[in-house]
Amino acid sequence: MPRSEETITMARTRVLVEVTADDHREGFAAFAEAASSPDSARRQLDRALGAVAGLGVEPSESAGPIPLFGGPPGAADPAVPRSLRAFAGPETAADLAATSLVVPAEVEESRLEELRGRDGVLGVWPNSPQHLLRGAEPDLLRGTEGRIPAPARAPSAVDCRPFREAVEIEAIREALGVGALWEAGFRGEDVIVGIIDEGIDGDTYPVAGGFAPEGGSRQPGTAPVTSHGSMCAADVLVAAPDARLYDYPFLGVPDSGGALAMFQAVLDRRRRDGTPHLTTNSYGFVGVPDRRTNPRHEIHDIDHPLHRKVREVVASGVACFFAAGNCGEQCASGACHPSGTGPGRSIHASNSLAEVITVAAVNSRCERVGYSSQGPGMFEREKPDLAAFTHFFANFGPDRPGGTDEAPYDSGTSAAAPLAAGAAALLLCAAPDLSPDDLRRILLSGAKPAGEAEWDPGYGRGVLDVAASYAAMTEED
Repeated sequence: MPRSEETITMARTRVLVEVTADDHREGFAAFAEAASSPDSARRQLDRALGAVAGLGVEPSESAGPIPLFGGPPGAADPAVPRSLRAFAGPETAADLAATSLVVPAEVEESRLEELRGRDGVLGVWPNSPQHLLRGAEPDLLRGTEGRIPAPARAPSAVDCRPFREAVEIEAIREALGVGALWEAGFRGEDVIVGIIDEGIDGDTYPVAGGFAPEGGSRQPGTAPVTSHGSMCAADVLVAAPDARLYDYPFLGVPDSGGALAMFQAVLDRRRRDGTPHLTTNSYGFVGVPDRRTNPRHEIHDIDHPLHRKVREVVASGVACFFAAGNCGEQCASGACHPSGTGPGRSIHASNSLAEVITVAAVNSRCERVGYSSQGPGMFEREKPDLAAFTHFFANFGPDRPGGTDEAPYDSGTSAAAPLAAGAAALLLCAAPDLSPDDLRRILLSGAKPAGEAEWDPGYGRGVLDVAASYAAMTEED
């Protein structure tokens, strides 16, 4: 074929382009308008990308540009506006001017350097695929070896393949100590937990709100009961049966840009009425890219827009729980890459931010489950913060809403993180004004130590015991 007739396809890559925001004096109003109108979203995207015209930058599926309110990027200690603290109240707080806008987009790899050098472009970051932190493969959870070789049985302090049998939720509630708070009248009422995941079945679980852009691929409350998000919903309710849920199904767009939009939606709702009070997040990365060739990846660059948005949400008063991951050394999930498996490599990206509460996994006997990721974290070294329970019948299991075809029981650090968020909802019931820092301190004050060290790379500060945390909190009063 003559050269002139060849079709040459240039490699394109997905990025987050951060640009100046000179005309976004009302960042929340602009985001809400774009989310409710695809035409408005397109106009805003085109305007935001005006500075990079001629470079072939095309916006990806998006609710519109996502505003950031702190910065600037690259600062030694990026500022988070103090005005976000006003979002904790039930009254609508004033809108804020965006300091920059982030646009999920695609561009030819050969033009990345030119894009970074354009006036008005503050940064270009990867927009990387995110993975649900599912437990080990269903065949292995059922006790069969399946197609993946099982390692030698781990020491008795670690639960590895074949795992100990799952337990009923009553056993988990007893181990958590929720009875003390229930008897005091605290069951999660008036607390709203945002679940940022792949979506929840609203016919089964109490979905009271959430977010998806108009025309988005998945709307709140419409996921099947076998979804990962439905499992997380059931796990919150194990501890806090009267809590309500907001559904943020970002895994309709399974990348960092999708998560960024959902955290902005959390912040937007928080500004309007002071909810949600907590979020739980059971996703992340399963391998570590080479820093030399990908220095701005979410795992390596703490200045990535997603991490800055998470810090904004926490600054507004929302405690964010993150699953530690399922790439522990003894029996990592089959999805894990060696580069992201084991101590010091398996807790990373937003899951290792100092501001979040990172949750490892233990079984009902307080044995660390061997796939639970191990610290130190790649941003904050003392991660995980604590461990919570997994391997129990809540959404999945015999006679449970999700049945046993998709999974035999709720598993992974994916189940431990929302369980811990549910326990935190009980404490917020008892003391609604607790800040995220207060909540972390109180949860850790009651955790059962896992050994002689103050912090352990597998357990954090110990195993969650909400009754002990509640007792410590009431003693402070």
